[in-house]
Amino acid sequence: MSSQRALGENVLKKFVFASIIIILFLGTFQISLIAASNETTSIQAANSSINQAFSSVLTAEHTGGNVTGLLIRLNNAGALLSEAENSYQSGNLANVTSKADNAALIASQVNIDANALTTNSLRASRNQFALTVMFSIVTISVLVISLLLVWQRFKRAYHKKLLSSRPEVVDNQS
Repeated sequence: MSSQRALGENVLKKFVFASIIIILFLGTFQISLIAASNETTSIQAANSSINQAFSSVLTAEHTGGNVTGLLIRLNNAGALLSEAENSYQSGNLANVTSKADNAALIASQVNIDANALTTNSLRASRNQFALTVMFSIVTISVLVISLLLVWQRFKRAYHKKLLSSRPEVVDNQS
């Protein structure tokens, strides 16, 4: 009996030891999955933020804004995201989240600046159009008034010349 009891205790110890090893392995594996999921989420969020910022920069460019500075900053964000993706794919998860978060932060700021640039460009475009219309109206008005004044002067001069001329007397003797 004592050998059966010793055998049972030995099996129980091995079972407890194996259970602890399995629990530790699964816990480490789960933490690894959670960490990888966190990095993947950061990369996806940064990618989405960069795409949205690019659309905003494109809209700002179509409205006539100078987007050179925004594109430089957007390229920097893209480079950070590329570094984060390369680190993630190579298994170096140390800086993935920070690089992806920095890329998302830069892209978010570019998005805000691009929207402001779009608003300012549209406002400047409307102001330029209104200024052009007003300048055209003033120019046409000045031109029409000048033409009327010149026409009246020539008309007066013509009438004066016509009234001052004497009619010629023609003999009807032929």
